[in-house]
Amino acid sequence: MNKLLVSAIAGAAGLTLLLGGAGTFALWNSSTSIAGGTITAGTLLIADSAPTNGVWKSGSTVITMSSYRIVPGDTITYTKSVDITATGDNLVATAVVDPASIVPTNAATPADIKLASYITKTAALAITGSGITGTSPSLTITPTATGGATRTATVTVSVTFPKNGTPGFENDAKLGSVNLGALAVTLTQTT
Repeated sequence: MNKLLVSAIAGAAGLTLLLGGAGTFALWNSSTSIAGGTITAGTLLIADSAPTNGVWKSGSTVITMSSYRIVPGDTITYTKSVDITATGDNLVATAVVDPASIVPTNAATPADIKLASYITKTAALAITGSGITGTSPSLTITPTATGGATRTATVTVSVTFPKNGTPGFENDAKLGSVNLGALAVTLTQTT
C-alpha cells in the first residue's frame, strides 16, 4: 500500500480511539446579562396644517387657478403651511414634490399629457422653518421634542411651463390642462 494512505488510515484510527474513550465531546459556554437599556424609534411625518390656506401666485400677483391660463415661460408658485414631526438623532431627509401628484386633467388628451410632462419636469420645492436647513431635495431636519411635538414650516412649490427658443416648440401643449389639486410633498429619510 501507499505509505501516505497507510499513514492516513492509522491517524484516523488513532483519533477514533482517543475520541471514543473520552465519552462525550462538549464545548463550554457561559452568558451574562449586560443591561443595555431601552431604545425607541423616531418618526418623520409631514401633514397639511391648514388645508385651505395655500396661495397660488404668478410673480407677486395672487391667481385663481380655475381662470389662470399658463403660457410658455410662466412660473407659478404655491405657498402653504405644513406641520412636520421629526424625532430621531441624526435625521436627514429628502423633500420633493411627488411627480405622481401632477396629473393630466384627462389622461386620454395628448395636450393634457404633454403639459403635465412639462410641469412635472420643472417642479421645484423649498421648505423653510425652524430646525430645517439645506435646500431641496436634501434637507437636515433637527429633531423635535422627544414627545413628537410638531413644528410649522412653509412649503413653496414652483412650476414652470418652459419656453424653448424654437418658435412653436410647445404647441403640443396648447389648451392642455393639468390637475394640481392633489399636489403632494414627500419627505424621505436618507440617514
